[in-house]
Order: sequence, then C-alpha cells, then structure tokens
Amino acid sequence: MSRSTNAVLLSALVLPGAGHLYLKHFGRGIALIAISLACLWIFVDRVMRQASTVLERLASEGTVLDAGQLSELVTQTSSGSGDAVVTVATLVLAGCWVLGIADAYRLGKSAGPTR
Repeated sequence: MSRSTNAVLLSALVLPGAGHLYLKHFGRGIALIAISLACLWIFVDRVMRQASTVLERLASEGTVLDAGQLSELVTQTSSGSGDAVVTVATLVLAGCWVLGIADAYRLGKSAGPTR
C-alpha cells in the first residue's frame, strides 16, 4: 500500500491525526489527536452525568421499572443545558475527522513513493 493510503486508513479508522504521525508530521497529528480526545471526553462526561442522574432517580424511587419506563427516564434526563456543548463537540470531531483524512491523503501524496 502507498503511504497516502496507509495514512488515510489510520486517520479514518483509528483516530484523526494518526495518519499524520505515520507521515512524521507530529505537530499536526498531535493537534488533531488532542482536539479529538477533548471532544470524546465531552461525550463521555455527558454520558456519565446522565447515567448518574438516572441511577439516582432509580435509587430514590426504589421501584422496579420496565424497559419503557426506563427509556422514558433516560429521555427526560438527556435533554438539558449540555446539549449545545455536545452538538459543538460533535461538529468539531466530525470536522477533525474529515480534515485529518483529507490532509493525510494530501501529505501522503506529496511525500512521494514508498521507500
């Protein structure tokens, strides 16, 4: 496989910036990885807060819920003030992924053939 193909696959399937590290463009790679990990951290933080809220409600009520009631409870806790932050994080992560793939391809093609 060519260097550009390897770099694109790494950026697309592993993490944005991984292809840049493969091509030895460390500054760009580390920047893309840092931004992507920050966005993923925002997702995980939001999910953990939502799970904590659901578990606290379940513990306070002390009743057994069926799947429908549990689904409704999760839906109620999912709408909140953090939705805008999660939306921005999603857009930034998607942008990093597209930028990482396109830039890794461009850098791989300009680097020349595999040695």
